[in-house]
Amino acid sequence: MSQPLLELQRLLAGRASATGRVISMGDGMARVATSGGVVEVAADTGIQVGDPVMVRNGRAVKSQGVADVPVFLV
Repeated sequence: MSQPLLELQRLLAGRASATGRVISMGDGMARVATSGGVVEVAADTGIQVGDPVMVRNGRAVKSQGVADVPVFLV
């Protein structure tokens, strides 16, 4: 039996984008701290630790024109 609503949620889940900061890099992958937690995604070239990025479709893309935002370490 098909569950159309659950299937739609599954399809749309990968399309959400989030913003965050790169906290570590290795083997073409970046660990990004977002408001929803830390995610590990593929990284575009030129991304370094500390860069603000957008996470879209499982890939970290460097954010353009990001204003300075205070960072609070806990």
